Amino acid sequence: VVIMLAFFTTVPVPLICAIGIKSVEKAAIYTFLISFVFWSIHYIAVEIEHPFGDDPNDLPLEVLNLWFNKVLVKLLDPMAQ
Repeated sequence: VVIMLAFFTTVPVPLICAIGIKSVEKAAIYTFLISFVFWSIHYIAVEIEHPFGDDPNDLPLEVLNLWFNKVLVKLLDPMAQ
């Protein structure tokens, strides 16, 4: 997928922008924006695909596990029924 994305953002996008847009500056800006958006979506998808781990923006599994255990203990209390 990354090879296809790299190919798509380096070959066809600049060619299409060069053919369709007469101004060199606008073609360069559009090419940059399109490539930036594609790569941003790719890296967002990579982070969503692997939410568990030690990265700063990963899910806090230890905290969630402790909270879930506290809730289960509360549900075992006879007064909860």
